Amino acid sequence: MKQTIFSKHMKQAVLVMASASILTLLGLWAITCYDNKYIAKAAHTQDNFTQIPQIGYFSLVDGWTLYPDVLLSPEDFTSQAAESHTAYDTWAGEYPNLSPFHEDRDPYGIATWRLPLRGNGMFTLYLPEPLCAARVFVDGQCLGHTGEVNPENYSPLIRDSFFSFALDGEAELIVQTANYSHYYGGIWYAPVIGDPDSIHHLLAARIFVYGLLFAVSLTLSLFCIILWKRRKTETDRVIFYFGMISISFALRICYPFFRLAGVPLVRTLYALEDGAAMLGIYFSLQIALLLFLPNGSQRFQNTLRAIALSVLGIVIVFPMFILPTVPYLIPLYGIFISWYKLLMAGLFISLNIYGVFTGIAHTKVILAAASANGICLLYGVLSIGGYEPFIGAYPEEYGTFCMVIAFAVLMVQQNHAMAEENRTLSLHLQEEVQEKTRHLQKLLAERGQLIAELGHDMKSPLTSLSNMAQIIRLNDIMLDEDTHERMIQIEEQCDILSRRLKSIQEIAAQTSSPMAMEPVVLNTFLSDFGRNCRPIIELNGTNFTEKIDSHPCRVMASRDQLFRALENLLYNATDFTPADGEISLSLTVDETVAYITVADTGCGISKKDLPHIFHRSYTTRADKGGQGLGLAITRAIVIEHGGQITVESTEGKGTTFTISLPLLF
Repeated sequence: MKQTIFSKHMKQAVLVMASASILTLLGLWAITCYDNKYIAKAAHTQDNFTQIPQIGYFSLVDGWTLYPDVLLSPEDFTSQAAESHTAYDTWAGEYPNLSPFHEDRDPYGIATWRLPLRGNGMFTLYLPEPLCAARVFVDGQCLGHTGEVNPENYSPLIRDSFFSFALDGEAELIVQTANYSHYYGGIWYAPVIGDPDSIHHLLAARIFVYGLLFAVSLTLSLFCIILWKRRKTETDRVIFYFGMISISFALRICYPFFRLAGVPLVRTLYALEDGAAMLGIYFSLQIALLLFLPNGSQRFQNTLRAIALSVLGIVIVFPMFILPTVPYLIPLYGIFISWYKLLMAGLFISLNIYGVFTGIAHTKVILAAASANGICLLYGVLSIGGYEPFIGAYPEEYGTFCMVIAFAVLMVQQNHAMAEENRTLSLHLQEEVQEKTRHLQKLLAERGQLIAELGHDMKSPLTSLSNMAQIIRLNDIMLDEDTHERMIQIEEQCDILSRRLKSIQEIAAQTSSPMAMEPVVLNTFLSDFGRNCRPIIELNGTNFTEKIDSHPCRVMASRDQLFRALENLLYNATDFTPADGEISLSLTVDETVAYITVADTGCGISKKDLPHIFHRSYTTRADKGGQGLGLAITRAIVIEHGGQITVESTEGKGTTFTISLPLLF
């Protein structure tokens, strides 16, 4: 069985890697064919001139002549002074620096690049990142410069530069370069030439591509960081790491904007670019270890993290402080970085394959991205001098963006799985709550029935006892005065027990089952209620008035329970209002709530009693047999209707109870 599962995972891993590899190779083939300076080159004539067409843009790759360690001006070529210097036929990108021309392998120095041009019309020269300072001449005229190439006043400035000029026949393009700052130097990136409109369109498309990559990665990073801050659990570290990968890629991918702006911090910008790339690798490693090797050797994991952090420190410190003072390490530094990237790509692929074999969920998309990233890293190293984009990004950048998108897909999958799990848990919880509610309602019903039966069983002997005491007292059967008094006390206690038993039955009836709610037209209901209660109130000599809003309004209510709650309020008002007083029942309505008011002009409620009147067993008329249940029951009924009850009272002036109920639309 285990062998079958392993074979299944093996087939899945091979299929995922093969599919990702094929798609990646197809993508690399497409960009190599259709967005490559080394293919869309300006034509080179037999007499060593570069022919510039009037429409479109082309790269200046072939036909260059390099004069290392000398700055030659157009006058030097006119006076034949340049012939005394050694010249090398080359192409843009062949020499990353001047170390091949120095016995001590020193990569730094000055150089002159010369290219004969032929064409007619107005042209724009796009010179991307001349490393690290340059001065440009066309047809003997200085078009401009970036930084200062003179060794005595050397000032680096890496900036994408644009030079417009008119060409009428033949001319010479001369570029003087100087580099004492960076591990690349001279014309490492092939210049582009074309008509001004085409160059502007090229620049706009390039900015759009990098802007899109930057915006997508930055948006994903901010989303993940916000999501991580809200959760703050140990298992959500992957969200934070993914956010950091996206941020590091955003920092790395924004270098074209710095090049266009001409930010003068040459070493800092390249350290930032390299550091962001290594930071992305570090957090990719953290995620891979967390997802695909959660129970692996802690020593092994710590060693990998230490290596990744060490390389991160190297790519920040070396360009800033070491390479400018020890330039002989530059070739080794480039080889080290390339091999490190390839090894980490292989490690990511291995960890993902392990995750697939062990059946870890959601690993296939990361395996596909890691495979694509590894191929892009390898292609980026192997295609040096054979691929450079006009508009799009470099293979390594596409590979890292695949990782960003893959981790985004992973986060979506994990959040979807979490949402499904929460939905299932909520469903089960709802079912469990419903079951518990049914069980509780059953218990309440049984308890209410038991109390009702117990009250009924107690009522008969209690009535008999009261009647017997009354018969004995009324018939005066051989009773002395003391016994007669005791009989009266027995009757009074029986009456008290009877009232308490009635209260118990009321409470049992209230809690034994939920209310049966229905839509109720409140205007009609209150009119009927007032008509039923008016005779009883006016029997005591109290004046009863009604003020009910005529506009129809409906509420969800239990007619019996709402009638009972209002009846408690009216009868309480009757007990505390003198014969010449007044009791009023009113209804007012606003947009969402109906307000029922029961007011009287009775004795009022004292301030010390007012906060407690809705508490069970709290009464202000214990001497009259009150049990403190009426207002408590009224409040419970109002709350069960989704409403509220409030009271305002002034001693000697009266009391007002207000019930607010939500309207039914």
